[in-house]
Amino acid sequence: MSIQQFILQDRVLETESEKRKIILGAYLIVMYIGIDFFFFIVNLFNSEGDPTSLFIGFLISIFCLLLLRWQKINLAIIIHLIRCNFFAFYFSYVDTDPLQTGSYLYFIPSSLGALAVFGYRERHYGVSFTIVSFVLFMIAIFEPARFNPNDAHFYVIISFLIVLVLGLLILIFLDRLVNESEKNILAKNKELIKTNQELDRFVYSASHDLRAPLTSMAGLIHLAQRDMTEASNYLLMMHERVVVMDNYIKEIVEYSRNARLGVLLTEVPLKQLVHESVNTLKYATDTKKVHIEIHIDDNLKVKTDESRLRVILNNLIGNAFKYQDFTKPQPFLKIHTAKKENTLLLQIEDNGIGIRKEHQERIFDMFYRANDLSAGSGLGLYIAKETAEKLESTITFESEYGKGSVFTVSMPLG
Repeated sequence: MSIQQFILQDRVLETESEKRKIILGAYLIVMYIGIDFFFFIVNLFNSEGDPTSLFIGFLISIFCLLLLRWQKINLAIIIHLIRCNFFAFYFSYVDTDPLQTGSYLYFIPSSLGALAVFGYRERHYGVSFTIVSFVLFMIAIFEPARFNPNDAHFYVIISFLIVLVLGLLILIFLDRLVNESEKNILAKNKELIKTNQELDRFVYSASHDLRAPLTSMAGLIHLAQRDMTEASNYLLMMHERVVVMDNYIKEIVEYSRNARLGVLLTEVPLKQLVHESVNTLKYATDTKKVHIEIHIDDNLKVKTDESRLRVILNNLIGNAFKYQDFTKPQPFLKIHTAKKENTLLLQIEDNGIGIRKEHQERIFDMFYRANDLSAGSGLGLYIAKETAEKLESTITFESEYGKGSVFTVSMPLG
């Protein structure tokens, strides 16, 4: 059984950095177990040796290894690093000539090992142990009378300090690079998982939403061939099916463009863009009864990607028209803005049919239809949300079934 298998057993770790910390900690402990065992054997044949202290250090290291196995990770590493520094200090202090025997050198793996194990994210632990190692080294070695450029003692201390600082900087720099690389990999993996899930849903939905209109048109063509007197009605129905398919394809293209293309920021006159969306969409459905109010400053401009903001407006305003409740005496659509600190709030309010509470958590999901009356693909709000995220904006909503909805787009100003 390897050290890794002994320590991790069957545990599944959330991140590679956590795994690296545990494995590096385990190898550091094992290396000191080997060192203790070696010098324990050597000191058995040395009349001036101290095998008892080495055996105690050996037992402490074994205990720390077990703590790692029992998932007491930080406790195990901290105890072991304290043990390493204490024994390095003890042997340097009691040694008659530590500069000759080199016992002080064990402060280097004690300090740099702490930096390697704790890594960039927990570098405060590593730096703290490095400082502790240097302070203990100075207590054990430093002799003021010999601290001058004419004595080798001076160069030992200076060289030790330089090596320690260089090692510290190199390890922090390398671990920072590793940490950033790991973040990028995790972000890409998350994006890849999301893309694969969306692809699965797209294939499933496409098999229905693209084939259903084609199947309907094939049936209508067959009926028209049998009864030419109703051909005009059948042609009208086929046109409706073509429109449905065309809208679906447009939404797929919008989603693809949002995912692929970079953000192009320009000064956009917001009121003009809202009017264009309203005027385009109000002819697509029966909106004659809808009272439309737009309260936006004529001079208000936002720095954003115009094409993406247009996609968001088209989807939100389109839904406000689509889900109006014409049984009410005065259906309305109100669009207005407000400023909150460095954020512009664009609100699209209607008194339509609203959204049932059980659907509200999922309305931004891909291909999710919250209403049986919907003839759409279930992509509109999903695309709006994804597009808003590209603009570093958010879309929130409040809705009560039977009373209406308010969608709020929060956009950064400046």
